Amino acid sequence: MKPVQTLIYTLSVITLLAGVMWLIPDDGIEVGDFTFHMPTFAEMLVADDVEYTDVSAIIAQQFEIDSLVDIELDTVAGDTVVEVVHRASYDSLVQTVHRIEMNQLGRENLYRFFEHLKNDTLVRIMHYGDSQIEGDRITAFVRNKLQVKFGGTGVGLRPALQPYDYVFSAYQQNSANWKRYPIYGRVDSTVEHSRYGVMGAFSRYAPLATDTLPFVDSVLFEAEMNVSKSAISYKRTREYEQMRLFYGHAKRPVAVQVLAKGDTVLADTLAPDIDYAVLECSLPDSTSSVTLRFSGYDGPDVYGIELASTKGIIVDNIALRGSSGTIFTKADFQHSLKMYKDLNPKFFILQFGGNVIPYIKDQKAIDRYGRWFSSQIKRINALCPDAAILVIGPSDMSTKKKDKYLTYKHLPRVVDKLKEVSLANNCAYWDMYQAMGGHNSMPSWVNAQPELARPDYVHFSPRGARLVANMFYNALILEYNNYLEEEI
Repeated sequence: MKPVQTLIYTLSVITLLAGVMWLIPDDGIEVGDFTFHMPTFAEMLVADDVEYTDVSAIIAQQFEIDSLVDIELDTVAGDTVVEVVHRASYDSLVQTVHRIEMNQLGRENLYRFFEHLKNDTLVRIMHYGDSQIEGDRITAFVRNKLQVKFGGTGVGLRPALQPYDYVFSAYQQNSANWKRYPIYGRVDSTVEHSRYGVMGAFSRYAPLATDTLPFVDSVLFEAEMNVSKSAISYKRTREYEQMRLFYGHAKRPVAVQVLAKGDTVLADTLAPDIDYAVLECSLPDSTSSVTLRFSGYDGPDVYGIELASTKGIIVDNIALRGSSGTIFTKADFQHSLKMYKDLNPKFFILQFGGNVIPYIKDQKAIDRYGRWFSSQIKRINALCPDAAILVIGPSDMSTKKKDKYLTYKHLPRVVDKLKEVSLANNCAYWDMYQAMGGHNSMPSWVNAQPELARPDYVHFSPRGARLVANMFYNALILEYNNYLEEEI
């Protein structure tokens, strides 16, 4: 090829590529699951260095707020236990706490929960969230800190069948015939009702029975489940004082046997054709393993099993992988109401938003999610009017754009919408996104040594989850200490 022809060919290719670069938008063109990108003219001419948020100060500033408080006896008040704050170090350190946000009514609601913390013998907290709290991440740390401070043992409410094999707070083993039916994600179309219980799913070991066809006693079903302590869990999580089984809608009587420490502590029969019921029994001292055995021509819908103490704090971890937090209005109201009355929660923590981030395309979608989430808060208020609600917004999440990991475009606006909706409904709000560093902070957590977040640039590592949990706990107890000071 002659030099002139080579030059013309080269210039033609450059012109063609320049035209394609001009036509392709910065965000690329989506082709199915693939996004086609071209470098921009700015990227060709100027170095495109993405700045990640420096989170070293956030990590270095972490402390345990309870270490700044001593428990003493007030002999003047008749040996009453009081908390004494070390003022100088306390005032200095709490300046680094990312504060909970709330309006005046939200503060009154939170203080009502604090009043229960201070005065009640038993207080339940229900922590709902997406996969960010799966495996008891975040919840376990908060539970342990609260149980150390206010008393209580056990893991709280658990599904009859764990959907994922996580063993941090307890081991669970089930016979192979159990199946779980969630109200979110891939909903089983053969379920003819919306009685899913308060955990967003029920479990069965016998096949679903229809209400429209006569039931025939043809197969004797037997099943077993065991929950036992985990050697890597917090110490208080390993002791169970009471067992409660929440169930309903068996077509036939079901014999049930509860075993603890090698002995049968309860042998009973689950009555048939009951919409909702509770089976409960006390457990021997230092029980750390409980087995339930079932036998009958049908099985119940099991909405959950509780292993907890009769005094102090119970904190439930209700992780709903893939959920955007809109399960509450989907479940049968009257059925949920019965279970919530038995559980009597005083505080809801709702940690959602992350699962909608990748699918949000515009402000209309953000506003729509805000309306959906607002309806969930209103439903919880209708079910548990005495309970306070705190919303934890999503963390920073990164998506790969070309060769860089960047905060999802609409994530900050989703965070703002959740905050707006929470405050408008008189809930407290803790902004995890800003607490961890805000825009483009997730890569810094992923690349920390040791790592604080997983390489998916979405989920915290166990160490990172503990750090975030401590940040939240400090924010919560700071407000509790403020409440105590106002009470004086």
